[in-house]
Amino acid sequence: MENVSDLYQHISRPVKVLQFGEGNFLRAFADYAIDVANEKNDFNGNIAVILPRAGRTDRFARQNNLYTVCLRGRRNGSVYTENRVITSIETVLSAKEEYQDFMALAHMATLEFVISNTTEAGIAFDGTDALEDCPASTFPGKLTKFLYERYRFYDGAADKGLIMLPTELNDNNGQLLRQCVLQYAAAWQLPAGFTAWLTAACVFADTLVDRIVTGYPEKEAPALFEELGYEDRLLVKAEPFALWVIGEPSVASQFPVNSEGFPVEYTDRLQAFKEQKVRILNGAHTAMVLGAYLSGLDYVGQCMSDSVIRRQLDQTVFGEIVPTVHLPKEKAKAFAQAVYERFANPFVKHALLAISLNSVSKWRARILPAFKDSLAATGRLPKWLTYSLAALLAFYRTEEAGDHCLLGQRGSNTYEIHDDAMVLQVFRESAGQVTADYVRSLMGRIDFWGEDLTQIPGFAPAVIAHLDRMAAIGVKAHIGEVGRQA
Repeated sequence: MENVSDLYQHISRPVKVLQFGEGNFLRAFADYAIDVANEKNDFNGNIAVILPRAGRTDRFARQNNLYTVCLRGRRNGSVYTENRVITSIETVLSAKEEYQDFMALAHMATLEFVISNTTEAGIAFDGTDALEDCPASTFPGKLTKFLYERYRFYDGAADKGLIMLPTELNDNNGQLLRQCVLQYAAAWQLPAGFTAWLTAACVFADTLVDRIVTGYPEKEAPALFEELGYEDRLLVKAEPFALWVIGEPSVASQFPVNSEGFPVEYTDRLQAFKEQKVRILNGAHTAMVLGAYLSGLDYVGQCMSDSVIRRQLDQTVFGEIVPTVHLPKEKAKAFAQAVYERFANPFVKHALLAISLNSVSKWRARILPAFKDSLAATGRLPKWLTYSLAALLAFYRTEEAGDHCLLGQRGSNTYEIHDDAMVLQVFRESAGQVTADYVRSLMGRIDFWGEDLTQIPGFAPAVIAHLDRMAAIGVKAHIGEVGRQA
């Protein structure tokens, strides 16, 4: 079978982007977006990919830096598939084996942006790094040396600063990266003029990224190759949904990678978009999955087609969560609809038990803020966010210990409960109490929730009532009953 590079031509363009990281996510996210922008928005820019650690560049060279992104999922209510050959990578270099070539990129006049995805642990300062290291061990260390080389080559020219767009999941990732670079500049005693250039000429933008990328589909690869008509060992599979929030509005004109299928928000309200994601996407998961599992379901897709669980999800998301998001309501509703299409993706089987991990901290981060905002706005306990805590307490209620987990029972099936060891110990020791005492003792754990939840009027009695009713008629029947209530 022919290779992708036998059928498609690489397109050379000016190198505008330096990218730290060659992994699946960046290739299906940023590189895809730039490729579409080259076609649709006249971006006219390619990417120099840097392998930040020791790695092989020959797998890219064998395919002339071409590869395919296969999108599989739902869009606008219908099953959606797309196979796009990416032509936006100009070169791939190893920071270690090709250090001089890597640093020479700092001299390129066309360069404007730095994109990275080096894991959350990647944006860190290491005091053992030295200016003489070729390269430094950390990504911020490599970036500092690169920026310093550019500063010296262009004699501190104000128009030769770069825009940093880290995609790591750290909070305030751009500012964290900026702090690390400044820390290296100070530790290495670099000139004050360089620090001033970093501040005045360079931009470190906070970002938020969202796309599920499943990577190279080993088992499906032969069938995909037959479908495509060529072999591609760099092929990467992802969902159609994507969102890139860039917390620097001024970047919009310089980095026009927004397109119909790949929305990019250039905003000074990045935290509101993060809140939207955490409350709607993550919060919907946390509010739904534990009770759905106890009701006999195993996958998110099943929940979307089950009338009882789907009604719970609708009432939770649109009735209780969306109104608490601090963005225009229509924008939040549109995001929620996109989340539904992601949950219903027929190409992904997302196990409820996988989502159940560490549910105590997830409930605190994802549900409690929306619960409190809803209560403050309406003066009433939101029925489904209240129920979600009861579902958590029901799911975790067991005295049986497993190997670094607790063991719960769903009918004749045993399931594993995974959380922090101390959390599991507290639940195990509390499980044998009568329901009212069990609920109040756990809701009173300030170390779990950040506050004593029993101090919220009516909350504990409502949770107790949910648990009692679940025990009396079953979890699924109770969900159906609550769904029919006004």
